[in-house]
Amino acid sequence: MFGYIRPLECELKVREQAEYRGVYCGLCKSIGRRYGQLERLTLSYDCAFLALTLFALTEGAAFTPGNCGPRVYRGKRPIADPSAVLDYAADVNVLLAWYKAADDTADEKSAKAAAAKLALKRAYRKAAKANPKLDEAIKASMDTLHTLEAQKAATIDEPSNEFGTLLAGVILNAPMLPETERTAAQWMYYNLGKWIYLIDAWDDREKDEKSGNYNPYLLTKMERDQAEFLLNITLNEAKKAYDLLTLNAPSGLLDNIMTLGLMHAQQRVLAGERGCATGNAAAQKEKGDTE
Repeated sequence: MFGYIRPLECELKVREQAEYRGVYCGLCKSIGRRYGQLERLTLSYDCAFLALTLFALTEGAAFTPGNCGPRVYRGKRPIADPSAVLDYAADVNVLLAWYKAADDTADEKSAKAAAAKLALKRAYRKAAKANPKLDEAIKASMDTLHTLEAQKAATIDEPSNEFGTLLAGVILNAPMLPETERTAAQWMYYNLGKWIYLIDAWDDREKDEKSGNYNPYLLTKMERDQAEFLLNITLNEAKKAYDLLTLNAPSGLLDNIMTLGLMHAQQRVLAGERGCATGNAAAQKEKGDTE
């Protein structure tokens, strides 16, 4: 959906990189199996991270060598087996993709977003039926965000808090989330949601200024140093909560994302480089394997 929650691939061990690609591919296949081939185009790094979190908190992922259909020429690689974790992450992926398309349609009057919203309508209804509480929670947060945007609210806290609430709802509605981990997981995902909103809004400042779309940084006239301060605080809170989670096994992959990947994305965006990158040329060349 946004693509900021990714590992710094140049710092991953070979085993960790294989795990990440395997879960990413497994999620892609789960989306295809549950919703269809078109919906696989919505595949998100953020939902792969959700799957990784839930795997680390539960039974872990199992892998079987397999092929990517469009890239069968690359040979077999480990792919995460079908599981309840991947199915839930696939549902979340579809719900967030549909709401993102709906939001872009309303904000930007984008024909492309309107087409995506229409194309995802059937899948959205299926995902919402399977996860009614989550759908209701996402809708409530999106409605609040739309109200703030319509009011041109000159505040950074309210919209970022609301997106934090949205992402906290994603982890709390996961049926396999252990009861003992709910408090730490909620705080972790709440702050990750705030961080995503803050970094995405900073990333979009120039575009929003030209289009006239809502952007709290523009309305509050916040400077880079202030924005970085807020981002650092929010990211540190997410890391503190992550450290409180009881993982079934040490996860170098999750550690990489939380300590290196997120900060790398933040530094790129604050430096004026739009979007996210993996951090090395080889990983960028291999992008086709994981997108």
